[in-house]
Amino acid sequence: MNVANISDQHAAKSRAAKLWDQQLADIRRMQSRGDPMGDYLYALGNAEGWLNETADPLKIRDLFNKAAQEGSSDAKIVLGIYYLLGAVPSIYPNSIWLPEAYRNQGVGLQLIRDGMKERCTYAEPVVNAYSDQLRMRYVSAASRVWPAFRDGRSSVDSAGHVYPVIEKNARLEGEWRELDKRCHALGAASE
Repeated sequence: MNVANISDQHAAKSRAAKLWDQQLADIRRMQSRGDPMGDYLYALGNAEGWLNETADPLKIRDLFNKAAQEGSSDAKIVLGIYYLLGAVPSIYPNSIWLPEAYRNQGVGLQLIRDGMKERCTYAEPVVNAYSDQLRMRYVSAASRVWPAFRDGRSSVDSAGHVYPVIEKNARLEGEWRELDKRCHALGAASE
């Protein structure tokens, strides 16, 4: 079953890459019109590996930052998650990781909150398995945050010592879980 799931993920990613090639012209048109969604999709495409113009984690951070500064709430949320968790949220394996020296829990949470002022979700393009077309699904931003405070996150230094990156925090878990519930209750999330 696991092998079939992995195979399906790889097939979906391959179809997505072909579709992204087709959609790149649309993204470029959005960018030329100053639509921040074009910059957001461009950053996301590079982070997901659908566009192969950069895999540098700092350049990807800068691409999301540009889209966020231009007003994309999606980019603010995803950039916040990148700062908080170290990876752009993805349904595909092989995420590009932000080096730990650049992660910042405070900045990440603030960006997520700022993005959620406009909408409690962020757009995530996915491949429709039946029609080979991209569609947008809307993911609750808080759904990516509260599990980190429930479980905590840790890392290992070069000497092999484990240290906490995100401490378990029941209060913050509850706060973000409640935001997630509200977002779903509004019907804003399509996940």
